[in-house]
Amino acid sequence: MIRVIADSTCDIAEELLKDYDLITLPLVITAEGKEYLDGVDLRTEQVYELMEQGILPGTAQIPYDIIHVAFEDCCKRENDFLYISFSSKMSGCFSFANVVAKELREEYPDIRMELVDSQGGSAATGLIVLQALKMAKAKSSMEEILTQVRFMIEHVEHIFTIADLSWMVKGGRINKPLGFVGSVLNIRPWLDVESGKMVVKGMVRGEKKAISTVAEEVIKRSKQFQTQLIAITHAGDTEAAKKIEKLLKEALPACRTVISQIGGVLGVHLGMGGIGVFFFNERPSEYRL
Repeated sequence: MIRVIADSTCDIAEELLKDYDLITLPLVITAEGKEYLDGVDLRTEQVYELMEQGILPGTAQIPYDIIHVAFEDCCKRENDFLYISFSSKMSGCFSFANVVAKELREEYPDIRMELVDSQGGSAATGLIVLQALKMAKAKSSMEEILTQVRFMIEHVEHIFTIADLSWMVKGGRINKPLGFVGSVLNIRPWLDVESGKMVVKGMVRGEKKAISTVAEEVIKRSKQFQTQLIAITHAGDTEAAKKIEKLLKEALPACRTVISQIGGVLGVHLGMGGIGVFFFNERPSEYRL
């Protein structure tokens, strides 16, 4: 049996997971002097409630003991496992998990432990993890699963926009003058992920233009694979997510869509009102979503 493991930066709509047993490793969220396990001690909705009060939580990687217990439990059950991590360029989770796996390989040499850097996060990782879960349930081999996962990592797209630059200022990701000017003029950046890092691709003015820009990019990049599941995530802005969904369905009638919230850790970094769209620019040979 092959177990699939992800961390709490991986966003998958709950209804898509009901038939699968995904192991999730929670990162840490800190707020007002306290530490919480993401999604365990502090729900996503509670993170957004703190942010609405003007509180900017901090984040930290998965605790050692959480990774060790999850990995060793698989070993004790004689289950090979695949961990698909948050981008190693944005977090230390991947390298930390490798340290744990190296320790356990000495004690459990017969268990296959595969760790893969997703080079992204949110629902991009979610789509890849869901494919791995479906293949594992169908009793595909580890090599077959890894082949598909690696292809998907190379061909998954992340297109997202940030509604309020003040959160990027608070997090130290842009300077205060730029954040002030951007907020006054209602400037919104739209971003991509390249080589595992977030990259600002452009700036637009106003929500309507931001939504249309994201939709246009998705439509352009998905034209070679229109019959796929497109994942839309949002940080407390369901209406904006639905507006993007409407534009996508009008232009890509053969696609399917699913909307979910951005998890707590990534919500902290993107800020309230962030919207992301995730999909593939080419069809994987074993596509099962």
